[in-house]
Amino acid sequence: MKFQVLSVIAAIGFMSCGNETSGSKNIKPLSSGKLNNITVVSSINWWEGASGSAVRSIIGGSIYGLPQDEPMFDLYYMPQDVFSGFTRKNRTVLMLEKSDSVDVRVLKNVYAQPQTVVKISGPNDKAVAEQINLQSEEILKAFQTTEIREKQRQIGKSLNKNSVINNHLGLDINFPSAYRIASETEDFVWARRDIESGSVNFIVYELPESRFDLSEEMLDQVIAVRDSVGEKYIPGPIEGSFMITEKKYKARIIETQIDGQKAYETRSTWELANAFMAGPFINYTIFDPQHNRWLVAEGFVLAPSKEKRSYVLELEAILTSISIQN
Repeated sequence: MKFQVLSVIAAIGFMSCGNETSGSKNIKPLSSGKLNNITVVSSINWWEGASGSAVRSIIGGSIYGLPQDEPMFDLYYMPQDVFSGFTRKNRTVLMLEKSDSVDVRVLKNVYAQPQTVVKISGPNDKAVAEQINLQSEEILKAFQTTEIREKQRQIGKSLNKNSVINNHLGLDINFPSAYRIASETEDFVWARRDIESGSVNFIVYELPESRFDLSEEMLDQVIAVRDSVGEKYIPGPIEGSFMITEKKYKARIIETQIDGQKAYETRSTWELANAFMAGPFINYTIFDPQHNRWLVAEGFVLAPSKEKRSYVLELEAILTSISIQN
């Protein structure tokens, strides 16, 4: 878990829900800051008390699906009397404030744009801490969506123009020009970019509608499919080695949407059968009723002894940009 006390910072974010300066026609400055950083504004007593503890354990908690602990967000504490001027340009801000009633709000473009400000207020430190715990899912989703959109904006500056995914699978996906096509068939494409210690990869393929039975456990079916695809298409460096799902790490699946369609997001870690390599993966299994099929888009990272949070965010931004052709 990483957090710092700041006196001066220009940091982070964007999302949705409302604008505290509703009706104002003032042009707001551009927000700034590193990805996955959140400025926390509160009194020092609350930061050192129950609400600060809740922020550090939930907002600064570990990302699910990585082989080693890495925080979802790096937290930068800022006293309320310092939060003014250019420090308000931070893209993502969490504000803890005292008020007579309990309230949790997600505000858009309050001091800069794009920007997400989450305000949590209550009569005392304990009440605010309780709201952080109760509303943790919504708070995290607001900040995560902000950072995915920011990463997608950055990716959009230099897009890969290769049309092989579009040609084979009938979908658009935005990914950086640094990626190259590593392998392709009529219904499978593997793209990757090399990094200093390994590679960042994503694969996209299609399956018939009958391949998944929604009355059965979806997680088991997703794992079975990715293991069979890994054996067929993702070989390791040693003859007879290939990618499978690591069994000792419990995979997690949630229902979501991609391009307005029902989808399942699965996170866990992969390993090589008959070899020693491992890393995180994020898998989206998407129902495409127009074409009577399932689309699977998965990203996986090989970066031994390196932090992997930024790579997984990049893959999430790429995979959630999918747009299925009519």
